[in-house]
Amino acid sequence: MISEEQEEDIKKLEGDVNNTMLLALDGDEIVGIATISSSHKIKSRHEGELGIVVAKKYQGQGIGSRLIEMLIDWCKGNGVTTRIRLDTRTDNTMEVSLYLKFGFVVEGCLRNQTLLNGKYYDLYIMGMMIK
Repeated sequence: MISEEQEEDIKKLEGDVNNTMLLALDGDEIVGIATISSSHKIKSRHEGELGIVVAKKYQGQGIGSRLIEMLIDWCKGNGVTTRIRLDTRTDNTMEVSLYLKFGFVVEGCLRNQTLLNGKYYDLYIMGMMIK
């Protein structure tokens, strides 16, 4: 079920040419969320940051792939976005290989960038140019 706060966040994006949010639903249950977030500053509005999450029990069913595909298509058609970037933990090999499949490349690695439960994780910075 979509909360009032989530509904407000979605409504704020209406008509925004370089920011969007996609929801994957199973009935009323949100099973995946994918976003492109971009600055409105002239020098950086061409770059959108991809964010995606799929509920654990729905992973491996192609939902993430479909959401990424839809976001890339949206970026190609919005007339503003020419580059997509993201970051992901280096140990999440499933995600890394998914992004590589779509044409993202590893552009760098941030050491000890994420701290969870007392353990540090490295992050890959990945990007792709939209053609």
